[in-house]
Formats: sequence, C-alpha cells, structure tokens
Amino acid sequence: MIVALIITAVLLSIISGFSKAICDLSEEGKLKFKKKSFWIKELSYINKWKNGDKKQGEKFFGSSRWFVSLTDAWHLFGLIFRLSFAISFLLAGYLIALNNWHYFLLLNYPLFALVFHIFHTYKILKK
Repeated sequence: MIVALIITAVLLSIISGFSKAICDLSEEGKLKFKKKSFWIKELSYINKWKNGDKKQGEKFFGSSRWFVSLTDAWHLFGLIFRLSFAISFLLAGYLIALNNWHYFLLLNYPLFALVFHIFHTYKILKK
C-alpha cells in the first residue's frame, strides 16, 4: 500500500509541474499548439461567448462561470495543477502519518519544480 501511495504522489507531482508549465506558457502566449483560442489565455475569451461576443451571452450553460475550465487551457490546466498538487501533498502527509516517510516530503516539491522547469524552459511546449 505504501508503494502505491508513493507512486501516486510522484505521478501527481509530475502532473502538477506539467500543468503549471502549461498555465504559465499559456499566459505568456508562448505555447506552440495550433488552436490559439484554446491554448493562449489572451485569446480564450472568445470560447466563453456566442460568436466571441459577450453581449450575445454564454456559448453554453456556465461557460463563463462553472464550466470555464472547458473553454481554455489556462483554466483547465490550472484546475488540474491545483488538484494534483494538493492531493500529492495530502498523500505525502498521509505517508508521514503512516510511517516515518519524512524524506519523501522533502523530495515531493523539488520533483514538481524540476518538471515545471523542464517543460517551461525547454522547447518541448514553447514556440
């Protein structure tokens, strides 16, 4: 059981680093993906409104409120980042409570930061 918790926490830490890199690159307008209105935060407002016009109302029910995560990468990967980061550290805390896994908590955040740095700095996702 402990091994499964460690693997899950490590995978969630990797996912959170990757998601944070997507968020930051989206905000900077540096993602190299084709559909710009989804991937670039500055252009994503058109996905929330009918024909990209706020005066015409929401594109679909809740597109500017509850379901905004479905309209652009910045919101979607922000949600994934927050959930995976929080769960990863909750699992790390649980591992400490189960056993003497204090060193794991020391490795969890640097793993997140390393993955973030790799995807944010190198031209894997960037233009």
